[in-house]
Amino acid sequence: MTDPGRLVHGDPEVILAGLDDAAGPEEMLAAAVYRTSGHVHRDAGAGVRRQVLALDAARYGNRELARDIAQVAVRQETDDPWIVQWATGSDLDSRLRYALPVPAEVGVLATVVVEGRGLAVAGCEDGTLHAWDLATGSRYGKAVSAHTGAVRALTTAVLDGRPVAVTAAYDKAVRVWDLALGELVGTCSADDESWVKSLATGLVEDRPVVVGACVDDVVRVWDLATLSQHSEPLTVRTGFVSALTTTVLDGRPVAVTSHSPELGATDPITGEETVRVWDLITGRESGALGDRPDESTVFADQAYDRTGDGGSDGGPGRCASLDINARAHVLVTDPASECPLAVSANVYEVHVWNLATREQVGEPVAAMFVETAAVSVLHDRPAAVVAYTHGQVEVWDLSTLRQLRPPLTGHEAAVRGAATAVVNRRHLAVTGGDDRSVRVWDLDGERKTGSRPAGHAGSVTGVTTAVVDGSCVIVTGGSDTGVRIWDLDGEERLVEPLTGHTAAVDLLMTGTVDGRPTLLTRGGRHKTVRIWDLSTREELHGRSTGEYTSSSIDFFAAVDDRFVGVTGEGRVWDLTASRWIGVQPRQRGALALETLEGRSVILTGLREEGVHLWDLTTGELLAPPLTGHTGEVRAGATGMLDGRPVVVAGGDRTVWMWDASTGQRIGTYAFPSRIRGLTVAPDGRLVVGFGADIAVLTHRC
Repeated sequence: MTDPGRLVHGDPEVILAGLDDAAGPEEMLAAAVYRTSGHVHRDAGAGVRRQVLALDAARYGNRELARDIAQVAVRQETDDPWIVQWATGSDLDSRLRYALPVPAEVGVLATVVVEGRGLAVAGCEDGTLHAWDLATGSRYGKAVSAHTGAVRALTTAVLDGRPVAVTAAYDKAVRVWDLALGELVGTCSADDESWVKSLATGLVEDRPVVVGACVDDVVRVWDLATLSQHSEPLTVRTGFVSALTTTVLDGRPVAVTSHSPELGATDPITGEETVRVWDLITGRESGALGDRPDESTVFADQAYDRTGDGGSDGGPGRCASLDINARAHVLVTDPASECPLAVSANVYEVHVWNLATREQVGEPVAAMFVETAAVSVLHDRPAAVVAYTHGQVEVWDLSTLRQLRPPLTGHEAAVRGAATAVVNRRHLAVTGGDDRSVRVWDLDGERKTGSRPAGHAGSVTGVTTAVVDGSCVIVTGGSDTGVRIWDLDGEERLVEPLTGHTAAVDLLMTGTVDGRPTLLTRGGRHKTVRIWDLSTREELHGRSTGEYTSSSIDFFAAVDDRFVGVTGEGRVWDLTASRWIGVQPRQRGALALETLEGRSVILTGLREEGVHLWDLTTGELLAPPLTGHTGEVRAGATGMLDGRPVVVAGGDRTVWMWDASTGQRIGTYAFPSRIRGLTVAPDGRLVVGFGADIAVLTHRC
């Protein structure tokens, strides 16, 4: 497992399947490095695997392993002119087992275990359904076109020994799918005027059932085995339901709902919401919060009491009705837990309830913008996986309401779904979100392997380079509003972050003013521009330059030592003279404005037309179209390499370099996530911003 040649040339399926056997620091590091971009390795050739593995080893802070991997021989040596010098690893986590790409945003997610085999199932915004084996990370069965619109609700079950998924969407249909075959098993629906907005499954007298909360304020329970017989569902009039789950309480299957006491929710902050529990056999509800277990059962709706006489069959007994301060949009339980806990969350706080004692566990925990959650048992202790809108995922000990582990990091966007499973005695969490990936986490794993510098609290939103007091530095802007300065030759941050912006810094550019290295930054709601002296880290003129505020500028540049703003169409605005200069290029998609062999040149790029290089003064096309990218080109730069002018562009997770004089491709480098920005250093080194990280590539000798 520590042999670089095997990591580069070995069968990815075989290697991924064996990573759980890693023992010792070196093997565990190699396993973490391989897993980081396992989704890339599956479908890549040895050349791409070598590049990505070396990059990920550098992100974990192990330059020796990165160097050894880069030295592994592959066939396309002449097409790989770079090796990784160093990289940051701010979005790495050694607990990440797999990143599973899907064609659209993940809206809902669930897990299911059948015959000891754990599966993850994701429903996407394009209406498709996908499944993976949690032990190997490989796809399970066939992708399913479940609905014509986005999958809005998803749950899983085991039917006749086979894993099935139940989906619902705005088309009012509830469909049951065989995950192995990718085939439709059956359908059910609410009445003509309603549709199912949330789903859960459970077992009633050892028969799998589907529980659906409908928009007509009714919860319906269908028997999965008799769907084809169009059997009538159990119907419970619950009122407005905002969240739904199922569990087992005192040996009886129950549904737990969060809802408003009246049709339509009241004010989302102060409106009163309740958590209620319903017996899935009788359709009855009982007890208010604070009732003692020996008090008589109270039924919410006698018309749906199927026993008829108040519980002689051993009714629900210890169900609870719990008041919370705002409508819960997340409500989860773990049916396998001996201690029946429910976790409810809204955008403001998280509540934990003990359903057996009808008491809240501790005080509500303040939490901003909770998106989803899942409950499991971790090392014999009840635990919750709580995901936030900004992409962070936390693991909590529910008995102490404290974090068990540092937050899980890795998603590039909001996490929309979370689930848990135990596979091969490993406690796994599965999360999916707006970055169009499903990620599988090992909750038993350690926080990190190796060392790496701390990065931005959020995403890296801009990258540029400069020379300050004789040292080459990288300047980064982030969604955390800070601007950070890094030593290009090392891994240390030189100074404390530059502050002043009140929102994400979205534009960065360096230049020279009065012979001093200067930084131009733009950020905040009003797109305010600030100018900094990089030697003193103070703002020039001691004020923000509000007169430069503009939302139409895509990036900044310098022409003849003067700052300019460039629009997406390639128009150039002189910020000092307040006028348009140069000739607008005949292609949209401006990427960069730089100086190349004494000329001011504009780089533009569109997927269908390739990358073009234009003379700013004359509008002349300086090179043949530079082709190769198959997706959107997001960043570009020019520079000198071995005495010849070069053009570099990044898109579709690859960086391409061409000879600017001939248009011939020099080489490519693959990255595991989106290219955010890039530049060519004066000595030919390539600085690339990807995902939330930065990598420095040097020319291969």
